[in-house]
Amino acid sequence: MNPSYLLVILGVVMVSYSGPLVKMGLHYGANPATIAMMRMALSAVILLPLLFVRRKGEKTTPAQSLLKMTRGQWLWSVAASVCLALHYLTWMTSLDATSTFASVALVCTQPLFVAALSGIVLKERMPREAVPGAVVAVIGALLIAADGLGSQSAGDLRGALLALAGAIMMAGHWLCNRYARKTVEALPFMVLLYAQTALLLALALPFLGGFRMTWMALLAVAGLAVGCTLLGHSMFTLALGKVSATVVSFAILGEPVGAMVWSYFMFGEVPQTLVFIGGLVIVAGLALYLTGTTGLLKRKQS
Repeated sequence: MNPSYLLVILGVVMVSYSGPLVKMGLHYGANPATIAMMRMALSAVILLPLLFVRRKGEKTTPAQSLLKMTRGQWLWSVAASVCLALHYLTWMTSLDATSTFASVALVCTQPLFVAALSGIVLKERMPREAVPGAVVAVIGALLIAADGLGSQSAGDLRGALLALAGAIMMAGHWLCNRYARKTVEALPFMVLLYAQTALLLALALPFLGGFRMTWMALLAVAGLAVGCTLLGHSMFTLALGKVSATVVSFAILGEPVGAMVWSYFMFGEVPQTLVFIGGLVIVAGLALYLTGTTGLLKRKQS
């Protein structure tokens, strides 16, 4: 097997336990704002020394590329950080209200919201070939919402709506990223983004329950920063040098399934039948959506 595919598989395994680890942190007494703030701060601190390492053949360090940012790019980077902070707050709070599988499946609908927001902000219409997949994914989300409506606990519906809000915030984050990262390398921009997000969350802590962290919850945060952020998303970045973005995009669809497996072994959590069906429908819909968009892109390039 191509070693790059092993990186993709490792990336999926690592990001898929982010939901269960957040739930673990919540279980041991931390609150969503503290978990998100600590995750971003720790990720920034780990990556920070790499900014000042001059690579072979380069005259400048990665950190110096930050000086090329215009005022407009800085503002867009702040907007991206705000969206990322809101994504973590809404999504992590949803994990305290509904099943991990339902939450992760719903938050993975972010590509649909990217397309929708692009249509509104950038006047870029969703490709006709991608519409059937989007419709199927929406049906899956409605199935999960229907389970929440039929549940004796109002928390299931609240959790589903929070997860969808998390998807919308992540879509906004990616759109802002698109404007901000025009002249900045990926590594320094990530450190800037993580640090700004951590600062925003720290400033908001007094209004969101204050700083609440325990030693066991801190272990979960360390797992999120090192495992999910650095060994998860970074594996996709490394793999993109050898495999197509299509392969990575489809591989990420395994995250809800992986989250369900991790949750079963960590908490004995089994999703309700309608939630399970809805989650699988979302994954199938997103696969159809990606097939439509990538197929259209290949035809334009040929």
